[in-house]
Amino acid sequence: PINSWMQSAPREYGFYSNVNPEVAHPRWSQASERRIGEDGLLSRKRKTLMFNGYADQVAGLYAGMDLRKFF
Repeated sequence: PINSWMQSAPREYGFYSNVNPEVAHPRWSQASERRIGEDGLLSRKRKTLMFNGYADQVAGLYAGMDLRKFF
């Protein structure tokens, strides 16, 4: 099914790209992030973790996939 994100901005980046911090968004890098709720809005950025920090739980779901794929 088409979700609201795909309706509003379908060319931003694919789902696989969203879980891979080594793939930059067309307009910004995903290599670092600022966590909401940690030391307020001025907290330091940290390196974005693969699979948004859930690699132990979900990496097997992506086995053999091209995680740079845009779709």
